[in-house]
Amino acid sequence: MKIGVLVCSNRKKGNCETIGNYINKKFSNLINLIFLRDFEIKECNGCMRCVFKNEKCELNDDLYKLIDEITKNDALILIAPTYVLTIPGKLKMVIDRFLCIYEIIKDLKIKPAISIGVASPIDWDQFQIPFMNIFLLALGYKIIDSFILFGAGPGEVLLDENLYKVDEGINKILNFEEKPYESTISDKCPVDYNKNFEHLKNNKFRCPVCLTPCYLRENGFYFDEKDLNENRWTKEKMKEHFEEWILKTKERFKKLLPQIVKKKNALEL
Repeated sequence: MKIGVLVCSNRKKGNCETIGNYINKKFSNLINLIFLRDFEIKECNGCMRCVFKNEKCELNDDLYKLIDEITKNDALILIAPTYVLTIPGKLKMVIDRFLCIYEIIKDLKIKPAISIGVASPIDWDQFQIPFMNIFLLALGYKIIDSFILFGAGPGEVLLDENLYKVDEGINKILNFEEKPYESTISDKCPVDYNKNFEHLKNNKFRCPVCLTPCYLRENGFYFDEKDLNENRWTKEKMKEHFEEWILKTKERFKKLLPQIVKKKNALEL
């Protein structure tokens, strides 16, 4: 087995790189250490050629090289710092290029992944885990663990009492068996580990990341196995999203164009 470890911090010898090196030293024969800073990633320009013309992205950068380097492994560990409650911009730019990545990953087998966020211990990390896990779900991974380690100065993360979770996460990867989600009560979504929920009505909530509904109980939220296994990131739901929405937006736009032109003229735009 080969485990990719994607370090998403530009800071050399910082806490994210320290965790990556810690993993690499303990499990060196299994690890493929990847640094996002070594890849040039450009911002999506929204041309949609990747969808409507089925062409490779016209931007001349390292996106496809990065995806190849990630997906050639049997599992992935994602490590990223927290910038203003969430992930750094470069990782978000990779997520924004998802439309041209989909054709590459849509038929890949489901692989396990864990995400490790790094944050300062000042309660400014509420969106870190959800956004990291959007990246993993978009690439077709099944998230089997996800947590944050705290440390501000370089290397401080090694003092976090939860450092043992890194080893536990790797052991979960090594013992991974793909199986459906089961009904459970939890304070976080079992699909993406998100703890931020939308309130729909009465005791009904839903996870905004995967759209799985849940129901408030005294000791957490109840998630039904049927709903969990029909979350928006399943291969079936993603295929439906592309075929029934993304690919049809061009024809939809053509039909709406006369109305759009009329409205623009009325507004003198």
